[in-house]
Amino acid sequence: MTRDAGLWESGERVPAEVHNTLYLELLSAYEAARNLIGGGTVLDIGCGAGYGSDRLAGPGRLVIGIDYEPAVAQAAAGRYQRSGLSFACMDGARLAIRRQSVDLVCAFQVIEHLRDQVRFVRDVAATLRPSGVAIFSTPNALVHRGPRNPFHLHEFTPDELQALLAQHFAHVRLAGQTRPSEIYSLEAACRRVRAWDVLGIKRLVPRRLVSFIVAVIARWNGLTPPQRMPLSRFAISADTEHAYSLFAVCSHAPIDAGRLSTTGIRFNAT
Repeated sequence: MTRDAGLWESGERVPAEVHNTLYLELLSAYEAARNLIGGGTVLDIGCGAGYGSDRLAGPGRLVIGIDYEPAVAQAAAGRYQRSGLSFACMDGARLAIRRQSVDLVCAFQVIEHLRDQVRFVRDVAATLRPSGVAIFSTPNALVHRGPRNPFHLHEFTPDELQALLAQHFAHVRLAGQTRPSEIYSLEAACRRVRAWDVLGIKRLVPRRLVSFIVAVIARWNGLTPPQRMPLSRFAISADTEHAYSLFAVCSHAPIDAGRLSTTGIRFNAT
């Protein structure tokens, strides 16, 4: 994984107070994941600010959020404190987790940052208990056709992701996460505003103020500010062709239909 303090400024890590569209996409993914496990050990790889790990925490669960930057893991530990929740500095590209010790692994918007993606999936598969579940999310290469994200080493098409995961898991269920159409209009409006920032002042503006400015731009253009968008607008469904991000639920053993239905997601057939 590439180490770069600029990940915060680039938007690759998202503090909860920013409440932008990536935050909402991640939160929607965590909401789906938290319903897949009643109790046990949960590993949140690339936990960042920690709000996702906090969302996964609950009675009978031991949740461990890991991030490769010590300061990030320490900040998450300082902000989110509750029984059964902890944070640690660990590189997701080199998992130091005992084999068959985890019931649920979440790796949201992580795999595209890694050089050895095959090793990563293999290591995640090895940490799972026989009845465990691993969930991955990653940008959909079929949809991301704009300027290449310099922090993403490889983005997957649905077929590519399915093929990689199927090498290490007996059961792979692929879904897609959509974005509200308003988001694209809002992004275009923000780009028009940023075009006037020839001095790069945005880099000096606090994140909360940036969020406020985005909300003002949204209202000015008759759009819904991200702060007012419900998670239901970032739905996860069987449509992977048009989805902004891919969402994969993987396991060594079959997952019964009742357990899958708790996520509210309709998956592609496997």
